[in-house]
Amino acid sequence: MEMAPTALGCSGAGHLFDGMAERSEDAGDSKPDLAGGEDHIGALPDVLLQQVLSLLPSREAVRTCVLAARWRTLWRSVPSIHINSAGEIYRNPLALSMFANYLLLLRDRTALHECEINSYYGGDSEEAFRYIELWMRYAVSCEARVLRVHVKNELKNLCLSNMSLLTQHLARLELCSVEVGGRFLDFSGCPVLKVLKMEHCTINAGRISSQSLSHLIICYGSFMSNGRTRISAPSLVTLELDEFMGYTPLLEPMPSLIRAFLRFAENCRDRCDNGNYFGDCGSQLCGGCYYSNYYYDNDDCMLLQGLSGTKNLELISQSQLFIGRMDFKWHVMFSQLKTLLLSEWCMAADFSGLIYFVQHSPVLERLTLHLKYYEEESAIETEESYNPRSRFLVSKHLKLVEIKCRKEDETIHQIVKILGTHGVPPERINIKPNFHDYGLGCK
Repeated sequence: MEMAPTALGCSGAGHLFDGMAERSEDAGDSKPDLAGGEDHIGALPDVLLQQVLSLLPSREAVRTCVLAARWRTLWRSVPSIHINSAGEIYRNPLALSMFANYLLLLRDRTALHECEINSYYGGDSEEAFRYIELWMRYAVSCEARVLRVHVKNELKNLCLSNMSLLTQHLARLELCSVEVGGRFLDFSGCPVLKVLKMEHCTINAGRISSQSLSHLIICYGSFMSNGRTRISAPSLVTLELDEFMGYTPLLEPMPSLIRAFLRFAENCRDRCDNGNYFGDCGSQLCGGCYYSNYYYDNDDCMLLQGLSGTKNLELISQSQLFIGRMDFKWHVMFSQLKTLLLSEWCMAADFSGLIYFVQHSPVLERLTLHLKYYEEESAIETEESYNPRSRFLVSKHLKLVEIKCRKEDETIHQIVKILGTHGVPPERINIKPNFHDYGLGCK
């Protein structure tokens, strides 16, 4: 790994930790004079001591070299790196860069289990970001299984669009406040990657692809504003898209999916400026309908086909979101869905979302409606306006319908009536007023 001359090429590079080592020479190899007698920690094998040191911030692990002669080089083979962990203080970003660069240069190139990189908070972002990509490449070269990169800068994100990961060992990748795109989100070179978590990230890529990925978590980030990102991850078991901005990504089939959680932010672009619930108001001035249809391929089912194999589904949005209803024309069946949570969006346009899902979920066992925000007129204008074209029976497996709402009003009574019309007896419907929260999303 090449390092900048200003950081590692200076004559003192080999003496960064000498002061600490020299202070331990007085102790020599003599046994410490402990009040309690025997040194139990010193009796532990090196490999176990290195595991203990791996729990510490790397700077603290290095400082243990002053304890005794035996400890002088233990830090060099610690299987974890923690750069700028919580509680550490550096004078400026240059001081952090100098420490981290010397650390990586002087440690043994033993395999890493985990590498955690936290940027300097505040100050010069150019200096704070200067070596992060090099540190990531170092971790990959040391066969790191877990890689975490957390950028602490409120004004600027670290851009990794031109970096690609090629590693046979990486199993978990976590990114925070990073801008990613291009080759970086093509994980074909990471055959054992199982977990990808992106928090507060900007995603400027036409595709996220991985054949091995089991868990995908994207929280509080933003997707492209001039197109749609396709997510191709056929091995996904859990999917979590929470409070994202931009255009909703297109989900390709995920036959192994067990749990999906999607919560749409208020500034998701797939909503109509004119109050149309199906995204087809026809106005070229509507930034929601016009551009959503522009980026919507009529041959593609945007969301529902990708989610159709899941057993547990949560779809949370306000009523104006139309991206789910655009997929109703495909009549996608949720043949394995057992638990379903919907928010107030399912009530708009004569309860179209609610009716669609109970019609297309033949083994549904539990239905939960979180109705925190809704206007009665957005759900249904009059009691007579709901007039289904065909009668159907909901899943015979349905054991419980739970309705969490602010108050029990006429709209709630209409939901009970609709469900009763289609075979759900009142004793299976539990209404809980005074509802205030949706619960947890990103973890």
